[in-house]
Order: sequence, then structure tokens, then C-alpha cells
Amino acid sequence: MARTVDDFKAPQQTWGDQIRSYEQEKRHAVDSGFVSGPPLRLQPGMFQAQERMFDPLLGRYRDNSTEASQRHMEERERVAHLNRAKDIQILREQPFDILNQESKLEKLAPGKDPARLGGHGTIGTKERTKDGRGHFPQTAVDYNILSNMPFQEHHWAKHEERPRLKEKSPRVRKVPAFLCKDFDIINNRYLDNHSDKLRQEKHVNLLEATDKHMARNAYDPLVGKFIDPYREERLKSIDDTREVEIVMRGNAKVPPSYKGRETAAYGIVSHETYDSDMLHLFDTLQKERTDRYKNRHIIDHNFHARDIKGDHIREVRQLNRVAPERYEEQRRRGYDIIDGKGYGPSAKEKHLHDAYPKKRPTPWEKAESAGLAAGQSAGEGLAYTTMPTRDMDQVRTIRPPSTLSKGSRQSEGHQSAPRLRATPAPSVRSTTSSQRSMRRSESAVAARNPTPCAPPAPAIPGSPGASVYSRPSKR
Repeated sequence: MARTVDDFKAPQQTWGDQIRSYEQEKRHAVDSGFVSGPPLRLQPGMFQAQERMFDPLLGRYRDNSTEASQRHMEERERVAHLNRAKDIQILREQPFDILNQESKLEKLAPGKDPARLGGHGTIGTKERTKDGRGHFPQTAVDYNILSNMPFQEHHWAKHEERPRLKEKSPRVRKVPAFLCKDFDIINNRYLDNHSDKLRQEKHVNLLEATDKHMARNAYDPLVGKFIDPYREERLKSIDDTREVEIVMRGNAKVPPSYKGRETAAYGIVSHETYDSDMLHLFDTLQKERTDRYKNRHIIDHNFHARDIKGDHIREVRQLNRVAPERYEEQRRRGYDIIDGKGYGPSAKEKHLHDAYPKKRPTPWEKAESAGLAAGQSAGEGLAYTTMPTRDMDQVRTIRPPSTLSKGSRQSEGHQSAPRLRATPAPSVRSTTSSQRSMRRSESAVAARNPTPCAPPAPAIPGSPGASVYSRPSKR
């Protein structure tokens, strides 16, 4: 059977039941207008037409057929009502007329005594017993009122037809207390056990007075509580139970998304903990959120340091891209074109500082650098050194990036990095004399410059010949 919308309008117990009822009403319920028929529509003038059908002056319908059918129906109902009334009268009164002694059932049972016709079934079809109208008791007691003997012993009927005796327990006779003469009105003493009865009487009077007092003055308006401690405690229990019920009903109607708030586990006014596990969960979430914010600042700092390092590398690369030939003209000129002073080491001469860009390597130096790189890739651990200048005035020894410590990398990251060159490796085709001459020149330069004159290069990630952010491939 389809349920209508009116079936879901009853108030629900919980918030979830209300949501489910709303969903059932909107999706599955059938509107009552679809299952009910069209409403009765009264056309204008219908009441006036019905009023004109009856003539109030003549007291009859203007239509003859309607008047005839109405009269026939009224006559039939009148006869039926009179018949029912006559039947009830016969059953409740005497079956004969008390004036002329004629039977009222002569038409139903001709020639029969109406007093002996029973009322079971159809009236007049069943005869009554010889006792008359039925087995009605002639007396309300079960004994002979003259001899006070039971009917089983003293009765006019035969012994087997006498009424049977029913055993009845006698009713307890209760004598009023004021009729008990156990008190002497002359000496105002009880006839026996005077002291005990007097003590009992005082106790009874005290109980009666207490009962009357508790019935009238059960509540003390000044103190605001009941006089009876038991009643006061019971009322407190009832109030507490009702408050708990109200709170539980309110919590049941709260949406699930609002039950997980922090104030539900901790009293912000009383500082009372309701749910320690939920508070621990909130503290853990707060610490994780703080760690995430802290990690964001650390990452931003690392990005900033990386940007600074990239700026330094980019500046070094821009300086390394400068052509060295642009500074050779001033050295070849030998003097400064602005003040006319010559370059030299004396006091009156002007000191010419070396340019940052180094001279371009010769093809031979390029070949030796390529051979050194090939030997290092084959497993030969060689130290990176700067290419000696044409005058062999300085030799810079640079450690590989992998051998630099963490502190040295941070200290060297903000210094300008010179152009790195590898120490030329001994060629396979070179003779022994060439190796000896190279060693002599290196030892002479090392003796003249025992310590490196330039700081070491910063640690640059990736391979020396590739991009800064590149990494060597793992094969």
C-alpha cells in the first residue's frame, strides 16, 4: 500500500530519523492528491434548487413521485417501529391483558395458555415449565426462614429435587472500637495492661499527628525542600533523571558534524575534562599543524639559500664569459691613459692588477685537459688544479667537491669561483725527458709559491663539465 505525505509529518525522535523521513517523503511518498478522487464541486444554484423542491407552506414535496416514495418509506418505518415496541412490551409485561384476560399471543399461538409460552427463540413456539415463567428463586436465602434449617433437610419438594446446599464461609464480624468496653470511665484506666495500652495510644496519636502534618505541610517554602528526607532525595533523583534525559535527547538531535567540537570534550568555564582521548587527539593535530608550518619556513629558507648560491654561480659564470683579450691592450700599452703613469713594481709607477678572466688555453693545454678528464673517469684519482699561467707565477690546487666538508662548503659558497682546470696527466706518447722537465717546472713553481694564493672553489653540485643542477648518471 502506498504511503502518503501525511504519514511522515509526525515528529521524529532524532535528527537522523528526521532526515530519513524527509528523504522518504520527497523520494518515495505519494501525495494524497493522487490517490484521492476529485473533490465534490458544488455548482452555483444547487442549494437553491434543493430548497425549491420542498414546499414549506403545504409541508410536502412539489414533485408527486418524490412525495409518494417519501410517504411509503415513512409508513414502513412506522409499522416496523410499532412492531418492535409491541414485542418488547410483551416480553417485559404480562402476556395477557389484565382487564379482559385475553391472550396477547392468540394470533401466534391460538388456544394456548399465554403464561406458559416461553420467550426463547420466536415468541409462542416453546412452552414453559409447570412452574410458570421459569426457574426463578423464590427466596434470597438458602434455608427455611421459619425453622432456620437448610433446604436439604426442610423443604416441600422431594429429597432428590431439593436445592443443593452450598457451603459458604461466614463473614468476619467486625465490632467497632467504640463498642469495646475495655476502659473504665470512672478512674480513667484500662481494665488490663493500662501502661502498655497508654504507651501504644500515645504512639498512635503521634503517628496520626505526623501523618496529618506531612499531608498538609510536606514542603518547607523557607528552606525550599521537602521535610521528609526520603521524599526530597527521590525528587532530586527524578529531577536528575529528567535533566539527563533532556541532555541525551538534545545530543541525539545534534548533527554528527557538530559532535566533534573541542568544547564537547573540555569545559571552557569549569576547566573540567570530559574526554581525555579527544583532547589528546586535538593536541596531536595542533602539533602536526605547527610542524607543517615550521617545515614550510625551513623549505623557504632552503630555497632562498639555493637562490643565493645560484646567483653566485651565475655571477661567476658571467665573469668567466668575459674575453681575456679586452684586458691585454692596457697591459701592452704599458701606461695609464688617464694620468699617464706607467705600470711597474716601483713606488712611482702604477700597479696593474691582473684581470679575473684567465688566458685562453692553447691547443696543447686543451689536449692535456682532455687526457686528464679521461684518466679520472677511468679511476685515477687526480687533484684538480688551475692551469699555470704563461709566466708560471701561480699554481692553485683545488680539492674535488666530494672531499669538501659541510662547513667548508658553506664558507666557500659565497666566494667567487675561479675557472677550474685539471692538472695535465702524463701522456702515453710522451717520453721520459718530457715527464722529467714537467716535474722540474712543477717543483720550481711549488718552491717559489709554497701556499696557494687563491681560496678554494665552492662546492658545486653535479659534474664539473655539466650544469650546476645535474647529477652523474648511475650505471
